[in-house]
Amino acid sequence: MKKIIALLPLAALIAVVPGKVWAEEILRAGEILVEENEEVKALEERRESAIAKTVITRKEMEELGGQTAADVLRRLPRTYFSGPPTTNKDVRQAGLDKEFQNVLINGNRPPGGGEKREFTLDRIPVEMIERIEVMKNPSAAYDADGIAGLVNIILKEPPKKQVMQMAVGGSYQDQADKYGNKLSLTLGDQHGPVNYTVGATRNDDYRGKAKTVADSTKNEAEQEAELVKTLTTAVNPVLAWQPGERDKITVRPFFTDQTEKKTKDKRIANLTTGAAKSLNRESERKEQFLESYALEWEHRFVGGSLFKLLGSASSNDEDKNKYTAAYTGTALVFDKHIFENEEKEDREQVVGLDFKTPWLGPFATEHLFSTGIKLRNKDREVDKLVYEVKNGVTKVTSTANDSYRVDERITALYFMDEAGLTSNLTLTPGVRVELTDGRYLTSGGLGADDSSVDLNPSLHARYKLGGDYLLRGSVARVIGRPPFKDKVPTRSVKADKVEEGNPDLVASSSINYEAAIERYLGKSGLLSVGAFYKDIDDVIEKLQTGIDGATGLQVIKPVNGGSAEVRGVEFEARNDLAFIGLPDFTVIGNLTFQDSEVIDPNTGVTRRLKDQPQRLGNLILRYHHKPIGLAASLGVNYMDNKVDESVTPIKTEDAFVQWDASLSQTLAKGVSAHASVINLLDEKREVAQGGRREEEEVGRIFYLGLRYEL
Repeated sequence: MKKIIALLPLAALIAVVPGKVWAEEILRAGEILVEENEEVKALEERRESAIAKTVITRKEMEELGGQTAADVLRRLPRTYFSGPPTTNKDVRQAGLDKEFQNVLINGNRPPGGGEKREFTLDRIPVEMIERIEVMKNPSAAYDADGIAGLVNIILKEPPKKQVMQMAVGGSYQDQADKYGNKLSLTLGDQHGPVNYTVGATRNDDYRGKAKTVADSTKNEAEQEAELVKTLTTAVNPVLAWQPGERDKITVRPFFTDQTEKKTKDKRIANLTTGAAKSLNRESERKEQFLESYALEWEHRFVGGSLFKLLGSASSNDEDKNKYTAAYTGTALVFDKHIFENEEKEDREQVVGLDFKTPWLGPFATEHLFSTGIKLRNKDREVDKLVYEVKNGVTKVTSTANDSYRVDERITALYFMDEAGLTSNLTLTPGVRVELTDGRYLTSGGLGADDSSVDLNPSLHARYKLGGDYLLRGSVARVIGRPPFKDKVPTRSVKADKVEEGNPDLVASSSINYEAAIERYLGKSGLLSVGAFYKDIDDVIEKLQTGIDGATGLQVIKPVNGGSAEVRGVEFEARNDLAFIGLPDFTVIGNLTFQDSEVIDPNTGVTRRLKDQPQRLGNLILRYHHKPIGLAASLGVNYMDNKVDESVTPIKTEDAFVQWDASLSQTLAKGVSAHASVINLLDEKREVAQGGRREEEEVGRIFYLGLRYEL
């Protein structure tokens, strides 16, 4: 059944392009008047951009029922998220791990996040977002990090007229049997040379999870019940001042505060007899506070040149406190208390300038030359303490080498030219040079220094074939810096393994190739077929590297595992169904086939990159009837099975299909009601490894709310 559902997006593409009928009917569809709305403009921007990119609008986010940036991104080609259904935090593209991604906010990478430099997207509510840009092969104007791709979240800009938006809503998570609530408000206006916007969102929601494990190799049965309550508050005030017709000064503060409270019971029993063996009762509180202050000055010269100067200071503080009460034996007698405290402080300062100027080249060719420099100063400090109390005796189980500090200084310089060589052909060559100086220290006194220079050339091409056809191609060198802790010579002794850092790690690098042919159908339709290939050197993977002499446990260590290849093809289509007499319906579909090869440094065997699904697909049917103000959507998201061949025995996560639905109804001028459900059919996550079978159930999430817009 799942294989049949996996082919639905492809079937949708075939349905949208019905051979001869397409050619005959598309002319009539083109005669239909299409309103110049956000999505039409976004598609036009994609068409005219010299660099291939996908733009997601605020309107599309609202209509599809998304609550965060992640809810919308997972509907794009080659994009998925780690974790069970409904849990969309860490974006992954092309099957590559989290450290290969690059998430930006207003063009800059935010501080904080996980050890793999990832930024969890559930911290950015959709109400704060104006648009999202996704680039599969970044140009030289962007940070070189991003082998898998780049996601740029652009927060709301000050409007040129009075704006007021309010939204209130509630949520219900059936697995947790808990209710949440959400409130947001955005105000904006312009007074003479000053315009501003102030947005604030407060979201209180719940996630429940039930996990069962049967492990025949250990003769154990596990049961976990988890409840997570997350309170996210975000504020986005922006002030823009135009002291003259050619100057603009913008102040961009941004704050997001997230508190996550988690409780979990984990019971282990004898698989054969059912007799209890142990019980752990955990409670965890994690607080994250991100604040960012940016000041931007733009000056436009006579003739069209643009100079931009940017300065920003950002910080992210994260405190995690975890407590575990451990019980053992068939009677589950109390055994010990376990306490864990971790504090992370990230500080980042950025100074950058960009200059763009149009010029006329030989043979009347048109050019837009860009250059810029960016200085990034990043400090990260992690303090970790783990101890247990048993029979009144306190034992510290963490070491000084579990805590660390990272200091990185990155200097980047780029040159790029967007050259319109003919009316049909545009080439965008560029080069970006990044110099990195880093110092990596543990609190135990272990340390390492590192310096590197990365030269990253790129070339993007766009060719208008005539009519509505467009041909794109690009090649670019990009890098993936090692995760923070992986680069530090840390050493952590766990119950079943020893985890070590590796100061000898170098950044992974890749030559990315992209090619696509696109056909634009009127103002709102698109058909695209593309292919991608990534030739990656110095792939970083955590592998078993031997036995620790002091403990006798397996050593898990990040290593540069040689080269890897990632390749794939993808299909994308969107169009209204006017050509079959259904002008109020729009179908959106995409299907990705991808594969990879890497040589395992332990065995010498060629295998796939771990956890890369070979197929990804989405199909969305949208309905929008303006006369009655009704909009609805039904979407299905498919992810193929994921395999991790780097461990023994091999670990496999089954494919899953997630259905989502949303509904919006205009009640009065500016007032609308919204409803949506995530994971409509209660899809579960299933994992197998040898004699171990694991199933996670996360349930469904229901949303209901009202929105008012002036």
